[in-house]
Amino acid sequence: MELLSDKTTATDELIYQNRVAEYRGTAPPNGEEEFAYFSDRSYNVNDFIWQNPWSQNYSLSVAGGSDKLTYYSLLSYRGEEGSYKSLEHGKFNLRTNVTAQISDRIKLGVNISANQQNHDRFYWPFSGDDDYDVSDLYRVTFNWPKVYPYYLEEDGTPANYVTDYPVQTPMGSWLAWSVIDQIVGNRYIKTRKRQLNNILTLDIDLGDLVPGLTTKVVGNYLAEDFMRKKFLTFQTNYVFNQADPDGNRFLPAPPDPNKTNVFTFSQNQEFLSYDINTAWSYQFDWFLNYSKVFGKHGIDAMAVYEQAENGLYGAYSKAEDPVTDYDQDFVYSTDAQMRFGNGYEEIGARRSLIGRVNYNFAEKYIAEFSFRYDGNTLFPKDKRWGFFPSVSAAWRIIDEPFMNTSDWLTDLKLRASVGTTGNDLDVNGNKITPFSYLQTYGNSGSYIFGNDLYRGIAPGDTPNPNLTWATSTTYNVGVDFELIDTRLSGSLDVFYKKEENILGSRLVTLPDNYGQSLAPENYAARSWKGGELSLMWRDVAAEGKLDYSVYGNLGYARDQWDVLDQNPIFQEGGNRASESQIGQPANRIFGLRALGIIRTQEQLDELMEAGFKQYGRDPYLGGLYFEDVRGDGFSEGPDGKIDGNDFQLLSNNAAPRLNYGFGFNVNWSNFSVNAHFQGVGVYDRIISNQEGAGMRQHGGTIRPYYPIWADDVWTPDNPDAQYPRPIGYNWYESGTGSTSFWIRNGAYLRLKNLNVAYNLPQSWVSSVNVASAQVFFNGTNLFSISDMKEFHDPEQKNYDSFPLMKSLTVGLNVKF
Repeated sequence: MELLSDKTTATDELIYQNRVAEYRGTAPPNGEEEFAYFSDRSYNVNDFIWQNPWSQNYSLSVAGGSDKLTYYSLLSYRGEEGSYKSLEHGKFNLRTNVTAQISDRIKLGVNISANQQNHDRFYWPFSGDDDYDVSDLYRVTFNWPKVYPYYLEEDGTPANYVTDYPVQTPMGSWLAWSVIDQIVGNRYIKTRKRQLNNILTLDIDLGDLVPGLTTKVVGNYLAEDFMRKKFLTFQTNYVFNQADPDGNRFLPAPPDPNKTNVFTFSQNQEFLSYDINTAWSYQFDWFLNYSKVFGKHGIDAMAVYEQAENGLYGAYSKAEDPVTDYDQDFVYSTDAQMRFGNGYEEIGARRSLIGRVNYNFAEKYIAEFSFRYDGNTLFPKDKRWGFFPSVSAAWRIIDEPFMNTSDWLTDLKLRASVGTTGNDLDVNGNKITPFSYLQTYGNSGSYIFGNDLYRGIAPGDTPNPNLTWATSTTYNVGVDFELIDTRLSGSLDVFYKKEENILGSRLVTLPDNYGQSLAPENYAARSWKGGELSLMWRDVAAEGKLDYSVYGNLGYARDQWDVLDQNPIFQEGGNRASESQIGQPANRIFGLRALGIIRTQEQLDELMEAGFKQYGRDPYLGGLYFEDVRGDGFSEGPDGKIDGNDFQLLSNNAAPRLNYGFGFNVNWSNFSVNAHFQGVGVYDRIISNQEGAGMRQHGGTIRPYYPIWADDVWTPDNPDAQYPRPIGYNWYESGTGSTSFWIRNGAYLRLKNLNVAYNLPQSWVSSVNVASAQVFFNGTNLFSISDMKEFHDPEQKNYDSFPLMKSLTVGLNVKF
C-alpha cells in the first residue's frame, strides 16, 4: 500500500507553486536555487509518526465433561498497535459455559462472558472520538507542506527526529500548530469499555404430561460500563525564521525563544475531563414448544413471552487551568468557573408475545404461521403495540409421483412466504428519539439575575401523540435443489419488500414566531425488490484423497421511495420534476455533466466568442467545461451560462445493485486451503473528499494538497493530460463539486480472505503429549481489481479516507 504522503515530494510542491503562479499571471516563486536545494531532500510528516501496524492474538480454551455435566471455558487476548504512534487497542475476553443434566427431564445451562476493551489514542479534536478511520488526521499527513522542516537543532539545522525546537510551517493555517506533536506530544484520549453478560437457561421436558411438550426459560442480564478520559495540553512552537531574508526562503535560522506561538486546539484552557456511564439491560424469555408426529402428519408449535428493559446513568466532568501539565485532577483549579459537570440518564422497555405453528404432511407439504405482538416505550400507550403476522408454505415437489426420479435430480423444493415486522427507525435510518410523543424541555441559554447565573429552558419539538410502528412486509418465493447425487446444490430467491408508515418530517411552512419545529409523522413508504442465487459443488478426487467444494452467490436489489414529502418544484409539473425521489432509488448522483477539458486555444476562443460563462467566470485553458441544459429558475433550454440550474441526474446507481461472492475449500492429506472472493457491480461512484463530491484544490498557491494535483495535470506542455489544470481555486471548473468528470465504475472483485493450513503429523505431536497442532497462514484484502484504484481502494469511503489495510497472519493452534 502506497500512502498518499509518499506520492509527492518537496520538488512537486515547487512545481505546483510555479504552475499556479503561471495561471494567475504572477512571477514563478521558485527558480534554480530552490530546485537545487530540494534535489536531495524532502520533509515528510509520516517519517515521525507512522509505524507498521501489527497485532497479536492469544486464546486458551478448555472443554470436557460427562453425560451429566459439560463445560467449556475460553480466555483470549488481542492486542493491536495502530499505523500511527500513540494508537493502541487491546481486548480481553472470558467465557464459560456449563450445562448440567439435573434429571432426565430437566437441564440447566449457565453462560457467563466478560470482556474489556482498552483504546488509547492521541488527542485529536477534529473528528469523533470513536472515529477509528482517523481520516481527518490522515489527510493532514499527506497535505502538510514538505518544503519546511518540522524540528530544528539549537543552531537552526533541520532535524529528522523530535527535538526541543518544534518549528511551525510559515504558511496557511499551520501558523499555530504541529501535527507531529499532536501525535507524540503530552496529550491523549483513553477509553475503557467493560461488559459482563450472564445467561441462565432452564429446559424442562413436559412429555410426561403432554407428549411432545417442552418448556424453556431464558434469563439474560447485561452490565456495561464506559470511561473516557481526555487530557489536553497546549502546543508551543517556534516561529520559522528565514536565515537569509534575501536568499533561499526555505533555509531556517536558529529558533528564537522570543518568537513562539501557542496552539490551543480551539479551547479556552488546558483541561482534564472524564465521561463515565454504567448501563444495564435484561431480557426474559419463556418458551413453550410442542412437537409431535401423527403418522404422516407433523406439528411443531411455539409460544414465547418476552420482556426487556434497559437503562443508563452517566456523568461528565471537566477541570481547567492546571498548575502544571499533569493528568491528575488535583493540579487543576478549584475555581467554580474552571469546573464543569453534568449528568444524564436513559431508559427504555419492550414486551413481546411471539407465536409459531408449523404443519407438514409427509415432509412434502409444509405450511407455517407465525406472529409477533410487540410493544415499545418509544410509542404512546395507545399506539405502543403492533401485531406482525407471517405465513409461509413449501412443497417438496421431488416426492411427487409425477416427478422423474432420475439420478441427476435428487431434491427439489418450492417455497413462498409473506412476512411482516415492526420497525422503529426513521426515514434516515436513525432510531426514533425517546419520548417524542410527549412535550419535552431542554436547556436554552443562560441569564444573570442579581449576582447569580441561571440556565434557561425551552420547549422541544412539538410532540406527536400518534407516533407508532413502521411496518415492513416482505414477499418471497424460492426454490431449493440438489443435483447429481447432491454434489451440486443451490437455491434461488426472489423478493419484494414494502415498508410503510416510516417516520419522517413533513414539509410544512410555519410562521417565524411559532418557536418550535414539528415532530415527525408516520407517513413515508419505501420498497425494495431483487433476488439471490446460491450454488455449491462438493466432490472428491484423486481416489478420495482430495475433497473440495466450490461455492458462489449472486444478489441483486433495487430500492425506491413510494411516498415522501417533496418541494412542489420536484412534483409533477414542477421545473425539477426529473429529480423527484418518488419511484427512484435513495442513492443517486446529481451534478453537472462535464463535456471535457478545454485543451486548446481554439476551443477556448470558440467558447469566449459565444459569451460562455461558468458561475460568472470566463472559461480558461485546462479547465473543465459543462453541458448547458437550463436557464434561470430551472427553465428548459440552454442560456449560455453554467450554474446550479444546470444540475442533472448523472446516475441512478450510487449504491451497489449487484453483490456477489465465491470461493473454494480444498483438503488434501494434512493440507487445507480456503479462499473467499467478494465483489459488487452495477455501481457508479463519484470521487470525493470529506467536503463532498469532486476533488478540491485546497492547497491554494502553496502545495498540491491532494497528490492528484501533482500528477498528470493539464499544462501548456501537456495539453492531453488526464486531470484539470492546477489553479489553486475551488471552482467547479478546477475539479470541485459533483460533476460527471469524476464518476467511475465502482464495481470491484477482491480476494477478501485466504487461509492455508497444515496439520502436523500425529506421529510428531503425540511424542510431546499434544493431541493436535496446526500451523496456518491467513491473509485478508490481498488484492482487488477495480477502476477505482486509479484513485483509491474500491471499498474506501473517500479519496482522503484512511486506506483499507492488508493483513497477514501466521499462527499456531495446539490442542492438548
